[in-house]
Amino acid sequence: MFQEIPAHESGATNLCHGISFKVFHSYLEQLISNKYLKINKYGTPTVTYIMYVNQYPIGYVGIRTAINEDWLKWSGNVYYSVRPSERNKGYATEMLSLGLLELKKLGFKEAYVQSAKENVGSSKVIEKNGGILLKDDGTKYYKILIL
Repeated sequence: MFQEIPAHESGATNLCHGISFKVFHSYLEQLISNKYLKINKYGTPTVTYIMYVNQYPIGYVGIRTAINEDWLKWSGNVYYSVRPSERNKGYATEMLSLGLLELKKLGFKEAYVQSAKENVGSSKVIEKNGGILLKDDGTKYYKILIL
């Protein structure tokens, strides 16, 4: 899945694209440990979930459990990606919905999400999940109330 998702696409970066399995294993260990990060310039406490359909990895959603003003501007509480061969099937909408449920379990009342202006699909995913457009300056910034 990580090899199929482009390295750079619509404002997102996939650090796994093109890396060896050995390096990927280290990357997964880092992803797991990110849950315990303190907010800094390079990262936030984040939990990453991979969505499987029939034991096939479709995409991933990352939940930032704490952000500061910089992370609010750069990315928000949630990010996600679906492998290109599985797009336009509703998976991203479902992953964002499930990510919001996880934030709700942690006591969040709202989440911030953004999409690159040219990423119409991502904007639709956010809006289907109740996204309220806050700002559009080439990047679309949304707030989602978690009910």
